[in-house]
Amino acid sequence: MRPSRIGTIAILIAIAFAARPPARAQQIKSTWGQILIAGGPYDGGVDLYDPASNRFAPELATPRMKSRVRATATLLVTGPNAGKVLLAGGDNRNDVPRASTELYDPLTNTVVDGPAMKTPRSGHTATAIPCGPNSGKILFAGGMGAFSGALSSTELYDPATGKFSAGPAMHAACALCTATVIRSGKNAGKILIAGGYDPHGFPGSTELYDPAANVFVPGPLMHPARVAFTATVIPSGKNAGKILIAGGAQLGADDHDDSTELYDPATNKFVRGPTMKSTRDNPTVIAISSGPNTGKILIAGGEQDDKDEAGRDASLASTELYDPDTNTIAPGPAMAKRRVAHTATVILSGKNAGRILIAGGIEKDTDKNGSGIFRKLYSTELYDPATNTFAPGPRMNSDRFDAVAVQLPPAARTPRRIIEPPSRRSGSGVPRLRSG
Repeated sequence: MRPSRIGTIAILIAIAFAARPPARAQQIKSTWGQILIAGGPYDGGVDLYDPASNRFAPELATPRMKSRVRATATLLVTGPNAGKVLLAGGDNRNDVPRASTELYDPLTNTVVDGPAMKTPRSGHTATAIPCGPNSGKILFAGGMGAFSGALSSTELYDPATGKFSAGPAMHAACALCTATVIRSGKNAGKILIAGGYDPHGFPGSTELYDPAANVFVPGPLMHPARVAFTATVIPSGKNAGKILIAGGAQLGADDHDDSTELYDPATNKFVRGPTMKSTRDNPTVIAISSGPNTGKILIAGGEQDDKDEAGRDASLASTELYDPDTNTIAPGPAMAKRRVAHTATVILSGKNAGRILIAGGIEKDTDKNGSGIFRKLYSTELYDPATNTFAPGPRMNSDRFDAVAVQLPPAARTPRRIIEPPSRRSGSGVPRLRSG
């Protein structure tokens, strides 16, 4: 019996759909040079900002990853996974820290499972070791454990083998601390671990990771002790090489902080810095790389103290500019949205090169009845260093807070994933993949 024409068409349609890959797989393309924004409280796709089009990729064109709040994201620059981004730890949707990791590959625009850490961690640090026998490995330090509170343990990720191993223990546990490579002075190459939360530790203590000996030694005290602050290497001016500590919440007090400190690598001490105009818990702090304010540092958003002159606990739209030549802070332009727990990334290519992409976060405020307002943000803004103004940016596919943002390296000329050594890196400061 001959099949009907309708039956034949139905069979052909079924075969076509069976052979057709899922929508996400159909739209895979390399994402070199784009900005990856990932993480948040829900499983879902990443966000990919394309500087050439000033748009985010459609959701169907982005790979999915696990929910990760207060995770880390590290661009790998050596080994077989060079050019990939290692996303590690963070809280799952039930606020329990993960031990798992994932690898995002810009070449294929995919996410795959990576090796598990030895210990679940959230609010930890991840820092590339610049020198010594473990040069190129990633130091993971501290954070909150799944059932153990703040952690003093560390581990080392080896890009050559793709495996984690136990690292040296810190003298004190810390979560939501900072880890910053010291670039000059007698401690150049060491990593400064500063601040953070440890209910049993000494307030304001810091530690120095010595890559030559693979040990931690005590560092100088901060004044005051703080958590949810920022640590930024000053790129130019008379304070070049010093580390600017800004904002956060004071430990042992209810106040957010408007103070700053400078870590001086020449003396291995902290000195008082200029006072900000607002208290700021969890702002973003990033160096401006072009325009009339080149070398200055943009301090944006954060959460203000309910005891300040505004009289309410709210996120901030205001910004401030730190001038390393004069060691002063001046008001900057206001953002369109009040933001805390957002990201800030310098755009390295395209028509918006040199601008800073501010993405996501939380808008917090209190209404006239005293009830809290809590809005998770999809929106982004672009800071223009040429005009010192903000303009609306494209909308992300997902609302994100306590997420991570990574500038992906420029396009690889071959799939061999060889990385140029530091002496041959591009002027952007981002490692450039090259052919063999």
